[in-house]
Amino acid sequence: MADAGLDAARRDFAELTGLFEDAALIASAGQGIKNLDDGLRQFKRLSTVMHRIRRRLSILEGRLQ
Repeated sequence: MADAGLDAARRDFAELTGLFEDAALIASAGQGIKNLDDGLRQFKRLSTVMHRIRRRLSILEGRLQ
């Protein structure tokens, strides 16, 4: 049973790493915005990823306790 919990924590870490990579990509794309509409779109994308990161961190915290 402990192995299943460890595997779940590893999957959570892997997904979290992917989300951080996605956020970095979106943030770097946002540096080249041309107008406010582009900025708003990038902001919404980044905000969505940040929400997913917070949710994944909460899940991971629960697994590690």
